[in-house]
Amino acid sequence: MLRELFLETWRNARARWLRVLLTGSGIAWGLALFICLTAMGQGSRLHYREKMEAIGRKVIYAFPGSVAGRGGSEISTRAVVLENDDPPRLPASPRVESAAAELWSGPRILKANGRTKIVYTYGTVAEAEAIRNYRVGEGRFVSQADVQGRARVVVLGAVVAERLFGRRSALGATVRLDGHPFRVVGVSAKKGEQMVNMGPRDDEQVLLPLTTAQTLFTHQDHINYILFDPRSRDEGAEAMDRVRGILGRHHHFGPGDDQAVDFFNAWEMIRIVEALGLGLQIFLSACGLMTLAAGGVGVMNIMLVAVAERTRELALRKALGARNRDVFVQLLLETVLLTFASGVVGMAAGSAIVVALQWARDRAGESLLISRPVLSPGIVALGFVVLVGTGLVAGLLPARRAARLDPADGLRLE
Repeated sequence: MLRELFLETWRNARARWLRVLLTGSGIAWGLALFICLTAMGQGSRLHYREKMEAIGRKVIYAFPGSVAGRGGSEISTRAVVLENDDPPRLPASPRVESAAAELWSGPRILKANGRTKIVYTYGTVAEAEAIRNYRVGEGRFVSQADVQGRARVVVLGAVVAERLFGRRSALGATVRLDGHPFRVVGVSAKKGEQMVNMGPRDDEQVLLPLTTAQTLFTHQDHINYILFDPRSRDEGAEAMDRVRGILGRHHHFGPGDDQAVDFFNAWEMIRIVEALGLGLQIFLSACGLMTLAAGGVGVMNIMLVAVAERTRELALRKALGARNRDVFVQLLLETVLLTFASGVVGMAAGSAIVVALQWARDRAGESLLISRPVLSPGIVALGFVVLVGTGLVAGLLPARRAARLDPADGLRLE
């Protein structure tokens, strides 16, 4: 019985091949568009999140401010000066996971491999690697031993290493920073564009031990800012209050003095971009779903027309003994098979388009604005299931109308 139904469906499709082809093309295009839009939305969301998190997944920067004198007089205002001993105090708070000191040691002349470049230098410590989401491609980051021993070692940003050494490895080479010899112990993995920077991109920085930068360049034990990680992103506000309180006890200002320490919480900006990315993904997915729904309406209209054109055929079948269920199943099967076949073509076409877009994006190189589409097998499967389900629902009304056809009325109308 089932085999006869399939054969009958196949014969009907061949007899009306142009209509089937046009209807199937619309359905396939709808699914392909859904896959493409969803892949672009998901890719954009992940892309901008990655570019935002390049500065650190939950990093908070603490910058020193000033404290007003008695009576709020501007004349007696004093600056808050952060020192090397301040960051180690912060993890004593249950809201702070880790903290690190950093020092902006200014632009310096870097010579290596017969080339000279102006580079941006920072004094840092070992804890900054995880907090800053710094990625080492070759070698290692600045270690605690380097800081304690005031070692003359540097970590080069990927772009700095490329400009000085080209395709050669810079690891282990000796460079001269403002005339001082340094050994390269690490080269960063290339991050590319960053949406948020504290100064130049990581790829363009030269990092050296904090104490070495203070000894050779700044000649004091002051630091420019503290960067720290809260225990979780949601605890950022509480962590900032705790940090202000700890620093206030040692620098003599009140825990509620907002002018004494200023904060930059990266997660606040990441959360905004994440919300925008999620909204974009929902919008594009909704556009794709509406396209699928439009395809379902088209299938229903085509099947209603088919029932009207085949009134004599269906009436004759019922007059010869076909049951209402047989006619209902046949029309419904034709709809499901049409959507199923079109869905397979749509999945293949949509996946091929996404792969082509990925290839084009990879060939275009690094870009902050253009994201790489993400092809998710789960989304493809969901689109296919939704399409077949839409076809099934769209075929119910025509199949029901055909099953209720009165043979006598059908033959008389013809």
